[in-house]
Amino acid sequence: MNKRYGIMALLSGLLAAAPITWAAPDLSRPADLSAVTGAHPVYRFETLHFRSADGKRGYRVFLGIPKQPAPPQGFTALYALDGNALPEHLQAVKSGRLKHPPVLVLISYDTPLRFATAERAWDYTPPVSDGLPAADTADPERLNGGAADFLHLLNRTIRPAVEQRVRLNPQRQTLWGHSYGGLFVLYVLGAQPQAFTHYVAADPSLWWQNGLFLSLYAPQWRKRNMAGKHLLWLQSGAAKPENAQAASERVRRHRAATAAVSAETLVAWRTQLAERGDLHFEYRLLPQHNHGSLLPFSFLYTLDFESRP
Repeated sequence: MNKRYGIMALLSGLLAAAPITWAAPDLSRPADLSAVTGAHPVYRFETLHFRSADGKRGYRVFLGIPKQPAPPQGFTALYALDGNALPEHLQAVKSGRLKHPPVLVLISYDTPLRFATAERAWDYTPPVSDGLPAADTADPERLNGGAADFLHLLNRTIRPAVEQRVRLNPQRQTLWGHSYGGLFVLYVLGAQPQAFTHYVAADPSLWWQNGLFLSLYAPQWRKRNMAGKHLLWLQSGAAKPENAQAASERVRRHRAATAAVSAETLVAWRTQLAERGDLHFEYRLLPQHNHGSLLPFSFLYTLDFESRP
């Protein structure tokens, strides 16, 4: 099957069946890790532990190895950020659903919560123009700018540890991220396109630092040879639900940052990506999803797609 057709067909099928009632991410909810700490029909899980170079952040990586022999070329691999928020969705992955399940590398933090907000705000955001830490757009108590160091940890420490435990296919390795994680996916593709073969960015936070990524990093892509890499950009079509109590200073800052990036600017950049001859680019607007519901949908969609030969 043609790869582009395969993406569109699978996505259409999932859209038809996808529920639209998932809530926005609850940043205070504990992680449900039962799928990775107990028995799973498709995977056996190992837990790996790492520290950041500065010793300030601890990482917990859930390594899911399929319960079947590796193919001759090795397993495909799905590296996924916000790993604490994902195991609860693996409960829907039953035996027989995935024809060729990929190795799962769920990268999370040493926290009982689904999201480590301060840590991800640092690790998933690119350096700002002066190279110094910057106050986070949504919450000034958090810092931005650590993506280069996190990418180094991912490539030089986490990935070698994974490859010591399971044989991977170097021609099928995917990086998935949502929100700030989606921003990190785009940063990696621009900074080190050779790092992965497939990139999936779900609702990437291009409003970060009032659109700094598009003004500072996107122009650098013109100098990069993407060498046939694959980028799938999934975008929700509805705003994140807000209630009366949510109209806080944090929400106002987020709205101001979002307004700083015009729809015309985003369309122009996506058009440039689609016209590149060295990049397989797919953009999908999903009107029945909001920012929160796109996280599980995009992760399970990517998992299903990576299980295809």
